Amino acid sequence: MAQLLSMLGASRYANNLSQLAHLANIGLLAMTEEEQLELGAAIAHIAEMRRTLMAALGTKAKGSP
Repeated sequence: MAQLLSMLGASRYANNLSQLAHLANIGLLAMTEEEQLELGAAIAHIAEMRRTLMAALGTKAKGSP
């Protein structure tokens, strides 16, 4: 699980997706509303994977209560 969490962090998927969402929000990346929703869902899924892995390892994610 630690290796998966490390791979998830090293991939920078969440960061790259967030950058795409930011560009779409400020109008520099043309996306349909459906594409924006799918992008938001992908970001949420990656965040949930990270939280689940952190919980399974017995640690708290940054910003978690």
